Amino acid sequence: MKKLYVNGRSFYNEAHQPFFYTACTAWELFHKLTLEEAGRYLINRAEKGFNVIQAVAVCELDGLHTPSVEGGHLPFLDLHNLEPNNAWFDHVRKVTQMANQLGIYIALVPMWGSHWSVNNSWGADKKPLFNKGNISAFCRYLSDKMAGTGIIWMTGGDRGISTPEQREIVKEMVMGLRAGGSGDALLTVHSQGGRSTLDMLDGALQQDFIVWQTGHMGQAYPSWRPVEMDYLRQDKPVLDSEPCYEAHPVMCQHQFRRAQDASRFTDREIRRSSYWSVFAGGAGITYGCYSLWQMRRPEDDAQAIPESAASTYQGDTIPYWFDALNYPGAFNIGTLRRFIESLPEWWLREPDQTLLLNANPVDERHCRAIRDAQRRWIAVYIPEQQNVVVDVRDFAQTGFDIGWFDPRYGVMNWVSHDISETFFLSIDPPQTGTDWVLVLRKKS
Repeated sequence: MKKLYVNGRSFYNEAHQPFFYTACTAWELFHKLTLEEAGRYLINRAEKGFNVIQAVAVCELDGLHTPSVEGGHLPFLDLHNLEPNNAWFDHVRKVTQMANQLGIYIALVPMWGSHWSVNNSWGADKKPLFNKGNISAFCRYLSDKMAGTGIIWMTGGDRGISTPEQREIVKEMVMGLRAGGSGDALLTVHSQGGRSTLDMLDGALQQDFIVWQTGHMGQAYPSWRPVEMDYLRQDKPVLDSEPCYEAHPVMCQHQFRRAQDASRFTDREIRRSSYWSVFAGGAGITYGCYSLWQMRRPEDDAQAIPESAASTYQGDTIPYWFDALNYPGAFNIGTLRRFIESLPEWWLREPDQTLLLNANPVDERHCRAIRDAQRRWIAVYIPEQQNVVVDVRDFAQTGFDIGWFDPRYGVMNWVSHDISETFFLSIDPPQTGTDWVLVLRKKS
């Protein structure tokens, strides 16, 4: 595959084509699926418009002791000297190549955070496998193993980076990856939510792009805030790599427990979080699903899953991965990509909240506006039924067209081409549905 690179706030491939990062989260892809099942999953994601899959080489769910479903492999022949099992990593490479053939990059996490860091929230009784003395050598091996494939390095693995020791381990991880055969792949750091890795790493590591985890805390977590913050303070891509997962329980806003019995995120929350993030300046977006991140299988019903956050939801039913492939939120993310790519020179788009002249609440009704650098179009995401007032002075000399994009179905309706307003447009969205995108287009 053509390698990806970064220019300013956008991704491009070697053919200089802009790339809108559109990922699905499948952390247990290599560990929990057969080769045939992995192919089924990847084809489904490609058909929906995903171009990145986020997965882990050394997995969270007992990835050290429970053999892979495909071939019965473990990642290491010996956990004392960490001798890699080539059969396991050959499988990782083979699935990656399958994804590449479908036009999909693998955002590869070398190992889940529990294998190099203690988390006081869960898994605190586990002794990390990797440390400053051995992590670089393993990452060098992995980088060599993946040479020639279409990957993105995503170090970290859902752990905060708050101590000098943790920063040193992450640096050693990156040094090993950079020294190997895939050292020129784009690299970022995936951590727990709540703090930017720009602050966690304190300038100690150069990331090619910045990712956030806005996660599952609260029904309407303001995912636009962190993306906007890091968009404004550095000139490289930023995106939400782990917003709320579809069908995942809605968690309490201040601790990791369920907020309400039977509550879970629907496609409506998926769209809102995703459009908020992208319209705040995100260079892409990621989809996650309660069943798919862990590739839940029927045989999992008979066993406890070590450390999985899902295991704390007593009495909850987790659907199997193959029953969750076509949840509506997954279709909506591909629709978001196609909408963004339909905008003229979409890779030069800019967030611009000054275009909104109405009082804009910061709760679930919050609206976001983007425009292109040449001010030829404006798009406003409206998550709830409400009036919006948009500054249209850029269109005063030419006039403009009005259209409504339905993010549920991917339908674009141009409703008016004869507009007299030259200062502002006050408008209400269509009455059906919940969320809409208003599109204003300068007349040529």
